[in-house]
Amino acid sequence: MDPSHSVPGRVSEWLLWGQGRLADLENPSMESRALMGALLGSPTAPWTRWSEQLPETLSETFREWVERRAKREPFQYIVGTVPFFGRIFRVGPGVLVPRPETEHLVALALDHLRERRRKEPPRILDLGAGSGAIIMSLLLEWPDAVGVAVEREADAIRTLAENRDGFGLEGRLSILRGSWGEMLSKTPSFDLILSNPPYIPSGVIGTLDPEVRDHEPRPALDGGPDGLSCYREILAFAPAILNEGGLLAFEIGADQAWAFQPGGAALDGLPSGFDGSFTVLKDIAGRDRIVTLTGNK
Repeated sequence: MDPSHSVPGRVSEWLLWGQGRLADLENPSMESRALMGALLGSPTAPWTRWSEQLPETLSETFREWVERRAKREPFQYIVGTVPFFGRIFRVGPGVLVPRPETEHLVALALDHLRERRRKEPPRILDLGAGSGAIIMSLLLEWPDAVGVAVEREADAIRTLAENRDGFGLEGRLSILRGSWGEMLSKTPSFDLILSNPPYIPSGVIGTLDPEVRDHEPRPALDGGPDGLSCYREILAFAPAILNEGGLLAFEIGADQAWAFQPGGAALDGLPSGFDGSFTVLKDIAGRDRIVTLTGNK
Protein backbone atom coordinates (compact mmCIF):
# COMPACT_ATOMS: atom_id res chain seq x y z
CA MET A 1 0.00 0.00 0.00
CA ASP A 2 1.39 3.42 -0.94
CA PRO A 3 0.68 5.97 1.84
CA SER A 4 1.07 8.79 -0.67
CA HIS A 5 -2.39 7.76 -1.91
CA SER A 6 -3.96 7.18 1.51
CA VAL A 7 -3.49 10.07 3.91
CA PRO A 8 -3.37 9.52 6.76
CA GLY A 9 -2.01 5.97 6.80
CA ARG A 10 -0.65 3.71 9.47
CA VAL A 11 2.79 4.28 10.93
CA SER A 12 3.88 0.96 9.38
CA GLU A 13 2.76 2.09 5.93
CA TRP A 14 4.58 5.40 6.20
CA LEU A 15 7.72 3.61 7.32
CA LEU A 16 7.64 1.44 4.21
CA TRP A 17 7.02 4.48 2.02
CA GLY A 18 9.94 6.29 3.62
CA GLN A 19 12.16 3.26 3.16
CA GLY A 20 11.35 3.23 -0.53
CA ARG A 21 12.05 6.95 -0.98
CA LEU A 22 15.37 6.57 0.82
CA ALA A 23 16.50 3.53 -1.12
CA ASP A 24 19.64 5.28 -2.35
CA LEU A 25 20.97 5.68 1.19
CA GLU A 26 23.09 3.05 2.87
CA ASN A 27 20.43 1.89 5.34
CA PRO A 28 17.01 3.14 4.18
CA SER A 29 14.98 1.24 6.78
CA MET A 30 17.04 2.66 9.63
CA GLU A 31 16.79 6.15 8.14
CA SER A 32 13.01 5.91 7.86
CA ARG A 33 12.68 4.62 11.43
CA ALA A 34 14.93 7.37 12.79
CA LEU A 35 12.85 10.08 11.15
CA MET A 36 9.62 8.52 12.40
CA GLY A 37 11.05 8.17 15.89
CA ALA A 38 12.01 11.83 15.93
CA LEU A 39 8.59 12.81 14.62
CA LEU A 40 6.76 10.81 17.30
CA GLY A 41 9.15 11.80 20.09
CA SER A 42 10.60 8.38 20.87
CA PRO A 43 13.15 6.13 19.12
CA THR A 44 10.97 3.12 19.96
CA ALA A 45 7.79 4.61 18.48
CA PRO A 46 8.23 2.94 15.05
CA TRP A 47 7.74 -0.39 16.84
CA THR A 48 5.40 0.48 19.72
CA ARG A 49 3.04 2.55 17.55
CA TRP A 50 3.39 0.45 14.42
CA SER A 51 -0.33 -0.07 13.83
CA GLU A 52 -1.52 3.44 14.70
CA GLN A 53 -2.90 5.85 12.15
CA LEU A 54 -0.51 8.77 11.63
CA PRO A 55 -2.43 12.07 11.88
CA GLU A 56 -2.52 14.11 8.71
CA THR A 57 -0.40 16.93 10.11
CA LEU A 58 2.31 14.46 11.12
CA SER A 59 2.13 12.59 7.85
CA GLU A 60 2.76 15.84 5.97
CA THR A 61 5.78 16.51 8.15
CA PHE A 62 7.09 12.99 7.68
CA ARG A 63 6.74 13.27 3.92
CA GLU A 64 8.67 16.56 3.97
CA TRP A 65 11.39 15.14 6.19
CA VAL A 66 11.87 12.08 4.01
CA GLU A 67 12.13 14.18 0.85
CA ARG A 68 14.74 16.39 2.50
CA ARG A 69 16.74 13.37 3.66
CA ALA A 70 16.53 11.87 0.16
CA LYS A 71 18.37 15.00 -1.01
CA ARG A 72 21.10 14.14 1.54
CA GLU A 73 20.30 16.93 3.96
CA PRO A 74 21.75 15.95 7.36
CA PHE A 75 19.31 14.20 9.66
CA GLN A 76 20.16 16.66 12.44
CA TYR A 77 19.12 19.65 10.34
CA ILE A 78 15.83 18.00 9.49
CA VAL A 79 14.82 17.22 13.06
CA GLY A 80 16.52 20.37 14.40
CA THR A 81 18.44 18.80 17.27
CA VAL A 82 21.50 16.71 18.06
CA PRO A 83 22.50 14.80 21.21
CA PHE A 84 25.84 15.84 22.69
CA PHE A 85 27.40 14.92 26.03
CA GLY A 86 24.08 13.74 27.42
CA ARG A 87 22.03 16.77 26.37
CA ILE A 88 20.04 17.87 23.34
CA PHE A 89 21.24 20.93 21.40
CA ARG A 90 19.46 22.82 18.67
CA VAL A 91 21.12 22.84 15.25
CA GLY A 92 20.10 23.89 11.77
CA PRO A 93 21.43 24.91 8.37
CA GLY A 94 24.42 27.21 8.72
CA VAL A 95 25.64 25.50 11.88
CA LEU A 96 28.21 22.70 12.02
CA VAL A 97 26.67 19.50 13.37
CA PRO A 98 28.50 18.51 16.60
CA ARG A 99 30.11 15.07 16.26
CA PRO A 100 30.36 12.43 18.99
CA GLU A 101 34.15 12.49 18.82
CA THR A 102 34.16 16.13 19.91
CA GLU A 103 32.83 14.98 23.29
CA HIS A 104 36.43 13.95 24.00
CA LEU A 105 37.31 17.66 24.11
CA VAL A 106 34.69 18.27 26.81
CA ALA A 107 35.82 15.27 28.86
CA LEU A 108 39.45 16.39 28.66
CA ALA A 109 38.54 19.92 29.78
CA LEU A 110 36.59 18.57 32.75
CA ASP A 111 39.58 16.46 33.78
CA HIS A 112 41.75 19.57 33.68
CA LEU A 113 39.30 21.52 35.87
CA ARG A 114 39.22 18.69 38.41
CA GLU A 115 43.01 18.51 38.55
CA ARG A 116 43.50 22.27 38.91
CA ARG A 117 40.75 23.44 41.21
CA ARG A 118 41.03 27.19 41.73
CA LYS A 119 39.47 29.48 44.29
CA GLU A 120 38.09 31.68 41.52
CA PRO A 121 35.45 30.37 39.09
CA PRO A 122 37.21 29.04 35.98
CA ARG A 123 36.92 31.13 32.82
CA ILE A 124 36.48 29.26 29.55
CA LEU A 125 36.86 30.49 25.98
CA ASP A 126 35.39 28.65 22.98
CA LEU A 127 36.71 29.78 19.60
CA GLY A 128 34.33 29.20 16.70
CA ALA A 129 31.62 28.02 19.08
CA GLY A 130 28.97 27.11 16.48
CA SER A 131 26.00 25.61 18.29
CA GLY A 132 27.75 26.11 21.63
CA ALA A 133 27.73 22.39 22.43
CA ILE A 134 31.32 22.36 23.73
CA ILE A 135 31.29 25.34 26.07
CA MET A 136 27.70 24.87 27.24
CA SER A 137 28.36 21.23 28.12
CA LEU A 138 31.24 22.41 30.29
CA LEU A 139 29.27 25.18 31.96
CA LEU A 140 26.43 22.79 32.73
CA GLU A 141 28.84 20.24 34.19
CA TRP A 142 30.81 22.86 36.17
CA PRO A 143 28.22 25.18 37.74
CA ASP A 144 30.53 27.99 38.89
CA ALA A 145 32.40 28.32 35.57
CA VAL A 146 31.81 31.27 33.27
CA GLY A 147 32.55 31.47 29.58
CA VAL A 148 32.94 33.43 26.37
CA ALA A 149 31.87 32.00 23.02
CA VAL A 150 33.36 33.60 19.90
CA GLU A 151 31.55 33.05 16.61
CA ARG A 152 31.49 34.88 13.29
CA GLU A 153 28.64 33.42 11.25
CA ALA A 154 25.12 34.88 11.67
CA ASP A 155 23.24 31.57 11.52
CA ALA A 156 25.52 30.06 14.13
CA ILE A 157 25.14 33.11 16.37
CA ARG A 158 21.37 32.71 16.35
CA THR A 159 21.57 29.03 17.22
CA LEU A 160 24.21 29.72 19.84
CA ALA A 161 21.94 32.25 21.55
CA GLU A 162 18.94 29.91 21.36
CA ASN A 163 20.88 27.10 23.05
CA ARG A 164 22.32 29.44 25.68
CA ASP A 165 18.89 30.76 26.58
CA GLY A 166 17.34 27.31 26.47
CA PHE A 167 19.83 26.04 29.04
CA GLY A 168 19.46 29.15 31.21
CA LEU A 169 23.09 30.22 30.77
CA GLU A 170 22.45 33.90 29.93
CA GLY A 171 24.25 35.04 33.07
CA ARG A 172 27.29 32.80 32.63
CA LEU A 173 28.02 32.78 28.90
CA SER A 174 28.87 35.84 26.83
CA ILE A 175 28.67 35.67 23.04
CA LEU A 176 31.06 37.72 20.92
CA ARG A 177 30.65 38.01 17.18
CA GLY A 178 33.76 38.52 15.12
CA SER A 179 37.09 37.04 14.12
CA TRP A 180 39.25 35.25 16.66
CA GLY A 181 41.44 37.43 18.80
CA GLU A 182 40.17 40.78 17.53
CA MET A 183 37.89 41.59 20.47
CA LEU A 184 39.80 39.87 23.29
CA SER A 185 42.14 41.74 25.60
CA LYS A 186 45.76 40.65 25.27
CA THR A 187 46.15 39.83 28.96
CA PRO A 188 45.84 36.48 30.76
CA SER A 189 42.11 35.92 31.13
CA PHE A 190 41.16 32.27 30.59
CA ASP A 191 41.85 28.97 32.31
CA LEU A 192 40.64 26.97 29.32
CA ILE A 193 40.77 27.85 25.63
CA LEU A 194 38.96 25.31 23.47
CA SER A 195 38.21 25.03 19.78
CA ASN A 196 36.95 22.65 17.14
CA PRO A 197 38.16 24.81 14.25
CA PRO A 198 37.84 24.27 10.52
CA TYR A 199 40.58 21.80 9.62
CA ILE A 200 39.69 20.21 6.29
CA PRO A 201 42.04 21.21 3.45
CA SER A 202 40.21 23.36 0.91
CA GLY A 203 40.83 20.94 -1.93
CA VAL A 204 39.39 17.99 -0.01
CA ILE A 205 35.96 19.46 0.74
CA GLY A 206 34.62 18.54 -2.71
CA THR A 207 35.31 14.85 -2.00
CA LEU A 208 33.27 14.69 1.23
CA ASP A 209 29.88 13.06 1.63
CA PRO A 210 27.00 15.16 0.25
CA GLU A 211 25.62 15.73 3.75
CA VAL A 212 28.80 17.62 4.62
CA ARG A 213 29.90 18.97 1.24
CA ASP A 214 26.53 20.32 0.13
CA HIS A 215 24.85 21.27 3.39
CA GLU A 216 27.20 22.07 6.26
CA PRO A 217 28.66 25.60 6.30
CA ARG A 218 31.91 25.81 4.38
CA PRO A 219 33.43 28.40 6.78
CA ALA A 220 33.15 25.78 9.54
CA LEU A 221 34.94 23.18 7.40
CA ASP A 222 37.60 24.97 5.35
CA GLY A 223 40.97 25.03 7.09
CA GLY A 224 42.89 26.56 4.18
CA PRO A 225 45.20 24.91 1.67
CA ASP A 226 46.74 22.47 4.17
CA GLY A 227 43.95 22.45 6.74
CA LEU A 228 46.13 24.16 9.35
CA SER A 229 45.33 27.84 8.87
CA CYS A 230 43.10 28.16 11.94
CA TYR A 231 45.65 26.50 14.21
CA ARG A 232 48.22 29.08 13.18
CA GLU A 233 45.77 31.86 13.98
CA ILE A 234 44.91 30.42 17.39
CA LEU A 235 48.54 29.86 18.36
CA ALA A 236 49.39 33.43 17.39
CA PHE A 237 47.23 34.99 20.13
CA ALA A 238 46.31 32.24 22.61
CA PRO A 239 49.49 32.46 24.74
CA ALA A 240 48.75 36.08 25.65
CA ILE A 241 45.27 35.34 27.02
CA LEU A 242 45.86 31.97 28.74
CA ASN A 243 46.30 32.02 32.51
CA GLU A 244 49.31 30.39 34.13
CA GLY A 245 48.74 26.65 34.12
CA GLY A 246 45.75 27.05 31.85
CA LEU A 247 45.02 24.62 29.05
CA LEU A 248 44.69 25.17 25.33
CA ALA A 249 42.98 22.22 23.63
CA PHE A 250 41.62 21.84 20.12
CA GLU A 251 40.35 19.13 17.85
CA ILE A 252 42.39 18.05 14.82
CA GLY A 253 41.83 15.87 11.80
CA ALA A 254 42.85 12.24 12.16
CA ASP A 255 45.76 12.72 9.74
CA GLN A 256 47.12 16.01 11.13
CA ALA A 257 49.12 14.92 14.18
CA TRP A 258 52.34 15.18 12.18
CA ALA A 259 52.03 18.96 12.22
CA PHE A 260 52.25 19.04 16.01
CA GLN A 261 55.21 16.73 16.49
CA PRO A 262 58.54 18.14 17.75
CA GLY A 263 59.97 20.26 14.98
CA GLY A 264 56.76 20.09 13.00
CA ALA A 265 57.51 22.48 10.16
CA ALA A 266 53.86 23.14 9.45
CA LEU A 267 53.51 25.30 12.56
CA ASP A 268 57.11 26.50 12.82
CA GLY A 269 57.67 24.88 16.20
CA LEU A 270 56.16 25.58 19.62
CA PRO A 271 54.96 29.16 20.21
CA SER A 272 56.37 30.99 23.21
CA GLY A 273 54.27 31.11 26.38
CA PHE A 274 53.60 27.40 26.72
CA ASP A 275 55.03 24.80 29.06
CA GLY A 276 56.36 21.69 27.35
CA SER A 277 55.37 20.46 23.91
CA PHE A 278 52.22 19.61 22.02
CA THR A 279 50.41 16.55 23.35
CA VAL A 280 48.32 14.58 20.86
CA LEU A 281 45.49 12.48 22.29
CA LYS A 282 43.46 9.78 20.56
CA ASP A 283 39.72 9.27 20.52
CA ILE A 284 37.91 6.06 21.47
CA ALA A 285 38.42 4.72 17.94
CA GLY A 286 42.19 5.15 18.24
CA ARG A 287 42.40 8.13 15.88
CA ASP A 288 44.44 11.23 16.66
CA ARG A 289 41.82 13.74 17.78
CA ILE A 290 42.95 16.40 20.29
CA VAL A 291 46.04 18.55 20.73
CA THR A 292 46.81 20.25 24.06
CA LEU A 293 49.28 22.82 25.38
CA THR A 294 49.68 24.15 28.92
CA GLY A 295 50.21 27.84 29.65
CA ASN A 296 53.36 28.91 31.47
CA LYS A 297 53.52 32.69 32.09
